Amino acid sequence: MSDAALSPLLGRFIGRMPPALRAAVETAGVLVRYPDGATIQQRGDRKPGLSIVGAGTARLSTTDPEGGRSTYIDMKAGDSFGEMTLFLDIPRAMDAVAVGDTVIREVSRDRFRRLIDQQPELRDHLLVTLASQLSLALERLDDQRRLPASVRLAKTLIAMAARDGEGYVVRGSQSGLAEAIATSRVTAGKALAELADAGLVETGYRAVRIPDIAALEGWIADRSVVPPLVAERD
Repeated sequence: MSDAALSPLLGRFIGRMPPALRAAVETAGVLVRYPDGATIQQRGDRKPGLSIVGAGTARLSTTDPEGGRSTYIDMKAGDSFGEMTLFLDIPRAMDAVAVGDTVIREVSRDRFRRLIDQQPELRDHLLVTLASQLSLALERLDDQRRLPASVRLAKTLIAMAARDGEGYVVRGSQSGLAEAIATSRVTAGKALAELADAGLVETGYRAVRIPDIAALEGWIADRSVVPPLVAERD
C-alpha cells in the first residue's frame, strides 16, 4: 500500500475467483497499455464494463470542490474496478491514473454478460462480492457515527493487515490511514498512539505491526456498541 486508503474487499472480485473462471473472464478482455502518469479513466466517464489490472498500478482518486485530490486506493496486478457499471447505467465514480507502465484488461459489459450466460457461477461470484462490499460499507457508516477514531482505526488495521512472520503488518502512511477512517492526519496519529500505548500495535516507518491480532480484535469487541464484523484475512 502507498498512501492509499485500502478497502479489504475492493478490487478482489477477480483475485478471489476460481482459476478457471478467472481465466475465462480475462480472456474476454482487451489489453490496453498506459505509460506512467496516463489517465485510465476520469470520474463521470461512461465506460460500462470491468477493468482488470494486468501489470503496474492504477491509482484511484477523487477531487473535492476546492481541487484537493485524495487517493482512495492503489489497484495492483490482479485487482479490478468498474464492477458496478456491469449492471447499472452509471458512470465511473473515480479518476484512475497509471503509476508506472500499466496494463489494463478491459472487459466490456456485453462480453461480460455473454460470459455470464455461458458460466452462471460467475453471476453468483459477482453477487457475493458486491453484497460483501455493501455490508462492509454499511458497517463503516455505522462505525463513523458510533465509534471513536481509535476503534475505527483498529478495525481498519485488521482489515488491511497482511501476515508477516509471527504477526501481521499494515504498510502505508499515516495520511493513508487517516483517509481510511475519514479523519484528519492529527486525529489518526492520536488514535495510533493510543493503540501503541496499549501495546496492541508497534509503529515504524510507513508500517504498523500487529503482534497479536486476536488481542486487537478483543479490544475492539470490548468497545463496540454492536459486535464487529471482521473481514476474512488472507
